Amino acid sequence: MYLLIWAVLLEMLIVFFPVLGYDANLDLHVLGGVVVVVLALIVYRQVRKTSCPDRIKRIARSTAQLAVLDAVIGVPLYLTDMSILGVPFKEVIIFLHFVLAITIIAQASSSATAYDMWEEREFAPTPADQPRNPAHTS
Repeated sequence: MYLLIWAVLLEMLIVFFPVLGYDANLDLHVLGGVVVVVLALIVYRQVRKTSCPDRIKRIARSTAQLAVLDAVIGVPLYLTDMSILGVPFKEVIIFLHFVLAITIIAQASSSATAYDMWEEREFAPTPADQPRNPAHTS
């Protein structure tokens, strides 16, 4: 799960620091995007097979869906100019692409932490969490 977070971060760094030149970095970014989508789908598939809480499975599923959506909106950025009627749609799509990448990092971090806590049984209630008189719980 953590590999997905690092892959998205690396993807962002590739765009922010084009040390290989614009065209080479763009191609590398596309390749990295494919890796991110594949990793997100693998994580979801693996988490779905476990008995972890459904919330973790839903977060992993939404992370995979966001990765696919980010890739889908990235394709037109790679292929076309995207200026329609003088409105700079490319900038809007770039912004959305960036926001989705940040969201993928947040979702993947959340599910990775929750999964680790579930795996280590850290979420189990402690005696201090138990009500003093179970008969009076609401």
